[in-house]
Amino acid sequence: MHTDRNALFEKLWQNYRDVTPSAAQIHRILGAEEGNAILNDHIALRTFNLRPVGLEALAEHFLALGYRVGGEYHFESKKLYARHYEHPDPEAPRVFISELLTEQCSPALQTTVKALIAGITTEQVSADNFLYSGRHWNLGYDTYRSLLEESEYAAWLAAWGYRANHFTVSVNNLQQFETLADINQLLKDNGFAVNASGGEVKGSP
Repeated sequence: MHTDRNALFEKLWQNYRDVTPSAAQIHRILGAEEGNAILNDHIALRTFNLRPVGLEALAEHFLALGYRVGGEYHFESKKLYARHYEHPDPEAPRVFISELLTEQCSPALQTTVKALIAGITTEQVSADNFLYSGRHWNLGYDTYRSLLEESEYAAWLAAWGYRANHFTVSVNNLQQFETLADINQLLKDNGFAVNASGGEVKGSP
């Protein structure tokens, strides 16, 4: 496991940026406006609730760096359990880890998932690079489609493996914007589409 928090997050970010180049572009745009580095609010990781890859095994990478449990969540319709982790350093990103409750899924999905992770060892899960190591299995299109019919979460994890599902910008630390709408407008002015489902700005004031 990493012993340097910044090194771990830099590796996670590099891996995420490689497959999501628009994320780096957005950081550059916002950073140019701010004149400062952009703080990351949180990252999200996904897994299955099976040994040796369960939520607690992934969390060990962050607990070893001084993180502690901040809260837990149940997403019953998606058959997910999750926790978020916080660090005493207020500038450290929060970490959100979720796991699919496979026993609540169909026997077919359970069989498929167990086969996917069958070759992963405890030593691999504890390695420095596991959280950004990607897929440890071969995946056929028919298997992916079968998983997708039951669980988008399972299909995403089967396709991408172990890597950050998303990074987020800490908008509360942006000093050059009055409102979230201003941030959205800047991104749209630079050619980015903003998800308008449920409104471009979501949540409560």
